[in-house]
Amino acid sequence: MKTVLKLLGLLAVIVLAALLFIFSGCFDVAASKPDAGLIAWVLRTTQARSVHRAAASLEGKVQVPKLDDPALVRTGFAHYHEMCVTCHAGPGVEVSEIGMGLNPFPPELAKRRGDEPVEDFWIVKNGIKMTGMPSFGATHTDDEVWAIVAFLKRLPKLSPEEYQAMVKQAGLGAPGVEGEEHEHGGQPPHKD
Repeated sequence: MKTVLKLLGLLAVIVLAALLFIFSGCFDVAASKPDAGLIAWVLRTTQARSVHRAAASLEGKVQVPKLDDPALVRTGFAHYHEMCVTCHAGPGVEVSEIGMGLNPFPPELAKRRGDEPVEDFWIVKNGIKMTGMPSFGATHTDDEVWAIVAFLKRLPKLSPEEYQAMVKQAGLGAPGVEGEEHEHGGQPPHKD
């Protein structure tokens, strides 16, 4: 019984210390200062394990389309160029000022060699808290999300010239450029 009481007392001290830390405001939440050491490891590991677990729960519940379908890749490219290249860059396209200010820094997906389409689907559809990665499932159908995943699979194989040829072929300009026609919704919103 004494051991149980000691363990409960220790647990109470740990909870109290955690609450004191949380309410103290000592933890620096500034996006301008990257997390280091143990905090960075905890955040990266938590994110990776959470995505892996969530994607594993989709196995058998989602049908992975033919990701090398050229029409699917073209559709995914249009979405990527309009919404993702700002933060994740592309072949010959630098990360924007918005992307440079994010913490954690968004991965440059053209340099990524991962091949986990269900994990990519989950991330694009659901987003990732506290990273700046939005949930596109709120604005896109599953088919559109799969199109983005199809493009992500093709992206690391593209040269800057091939990427720019896709931009030209799709009739797209620089992301968010006013006056350019956009596939989804005509003109971009007016900037104040």
